[in-house]
Amino acid sequence: MQVKLSKKRFAYITIIIILVGILFLWIKNCFKTVDVTYRYEEVQKGDVVKTIAVTGRLEIEDPYYVMSKIGGQVKSVYVDYNSQVREGQLLAEIDSTDIDLKIYRVGLQYERAKLEFEEIKSNMESKNELLKENLISKKEYEIAEITYKKALTNFKNTKLEYDLALKEKSYTQIYAPISGTIISREVNPREIHGPGKVFFVIAKNLKKMRLLINIDESEIGNVKPNLPVTFTVSAYPDRVFTGIISQVRFNPIPQGAVITYQSLVYCNNEELLLKPGMTATAIVRVGEKKNVIRVPNQAFIVSPVKTISEEGKRIVWKKRKVAIGDLPVEKVEVITGLVGDLYTEIAGGNIAVGDQVLVNIEKKLARKDDMTSYGK
Repeated sequence: MQVKLSKKRFAYITIIIILVGILFLWIKNCFKTVDVTYRYEEVQKGDVVKTIAVTGRLEIEDPYYVMSKIGGQVKSVYVDYNSQVREGQLLAEIDSTDIDLKIYRVGLQYERAKLEFEEIKSNMESKNELLKENLISKKEYEIAEITYKKALTNFKNTKLEYDLALKEKSYTQIYAPISGTIISREVNPREIHGPGKVFFVIAKNLKKMRLLINIDESEIGNVKPNLPVTFTVSAYPDRVFTGIISQVRFNPIPQGAVITYQSLVYCNNEELLLKPGMTATAIVRVGEKKNVIRVPNQAFIVSPVKTISEEGKRIVWKKRKVAIGDLPVEKVEVITGLVGDLYTEIAGGNIAVGDQVLVNIEKKLARKDDMTSYGK
């Protein structure tokens, strides 16, 4: 029984091998060649544009930071976010109780020093007249002069202290240095702050914004002032905003293993759609040639045969008018100009408007009974 099973299994294996062989021969017989389709595009005249994509954030143009020059407790705040203010308008006050007491005390000292000085000054002037008439000695006059100088110094010092107290009093009232819009309020009544605290940020003109974009170090050589920029923000994905680069900064900014450089873009915001802090995706147009001979960039990366690239040489494959041998195309060396996003400028070479250049090759197995010739 065991011998019969072994023979049966052997018969099955033999049948499977024969079937696989028949299938292989059938496939080989039906698909004997490869169908190659060449795709071309016509050489045209048109524009060549090169851009780079960057990101950045929006800021207000020339913000004014309103700070407190003295410390103390905030007494009152008269404006809020988005308030429209005019130059010289009172924005907030700091409690001045301690300063008022100081002004009163120093004021009394100043008045006393002033009266003493005027009295001593009058006395010295009298002694000067007596000295002229030789009614007093010169020594007595010199003593009166020294007393006068001491009184004058004391008067000046107390006046200075009094003026400083009055100046400090003026610092308790915070005024708007310019007309504009309050975009940030950093204080509340009854809070205690030290000197140098930012109370408000005022935007002079929200209809003009600036966009800080980050340029990769590999692209910074192409970026310069006056280049046009278009950008979008997530709040208005269907709107395209425009601006102009006004500054390319030299300060490097590390971002991981890559160095970036900031460029400053000024843009209009007449509709007040753009807001400070928004993230923008921008396109910088770094190069443009109008009405030049151009070919698609794919023409430089496709080849019907294996070739060794030579440094400094640019090659395209132009369609022959009559196919010669196996290739319907011929290799043409060209001189290129601006390399754009989609097209490359042709500055020289045996190629003209209307020629067909190879941009793609498609290969697939061809059936024996349905073999096709070369493509267009």
